[in-house]
Amino acid sequence: MTVQKKISRRTFFAVALLPALAEAKPLIDFGQGLGLFSNQENPISRNNFNGLALHNDPEPELDDFNQLKSNNFSRIVVEKKLNLKLISGNTKEEVSFQFRKNHHLRSQEISKLNHFLKDWRTNEIKEFDAIVLNDFLNICSLCSGKSNALKVSVHSGFRSKETNEFLRRNSHKVARNSMHILGKAIDFSVPGMSAQQLTKIVKANTKGGVGSYPTFVHLDSGPQRSWS
Repeated sequence: MTVQKKISRRTFFAVALLPALAEAKPLIDFGQGLGLFSNQENPISRNNFNGLALHNDPEPELDDFNQLKSNNFSRIVVEKKLNLKLISGNTKEEVSFQFRKNHHLRSQEISKLNHFLKDWRTNEIKEFDAIVLNDFLNICSLCSGKSNALKVSVHSGFRSKETNEFLRRNSHKVARNSMHILGKAIDFSVPGMSAQQLTKIVKANTKGGVGSYPTFVHLDSGPQRSWS
């Protein structure tokens, strides 16, 4: 006598779906940090943001943005002796400088700064505005105190238009016409110093824009203005 066993509807569908499940892509690719519905064609989307979201820099839009030009004819002079170490908050890259009192930066030192402040997502290098570099370095020298030595974390330097648009799509209130695109803005913090303390020093030593955020300060060489 033949014995017939009934298969439950749930078991039938589970067996039927096995071949499809074997071929299916995982919902999350832990190796690439990508999900099933992520845009894998966009190379910028694969960059590591380290979970910090330090690119959230909603600076005010400027009506005369297209008329702003970089001032690279001014000399960059560090007025106080300074041993400076810059650390990228995104890539952890480090670069060091030793400036004597009233040190005039040489072209090699300016190139070194431009390279460090590059768009780390696209590796594009921009010639930075001399005024913002001059203000930034002298603010660093003031923050160094009697030791004349300082570590500074740089969170954002130059941004290509491609990167800025990517941040606008995936972040919060990033300016369409960011001063970072022109190489006229630097976002930075000083370990051991609060953003409020740093903001006071920056405001007192620049004629450009100053944005104060919980973990960093935005400095630019645009019109004098401030926001938080």
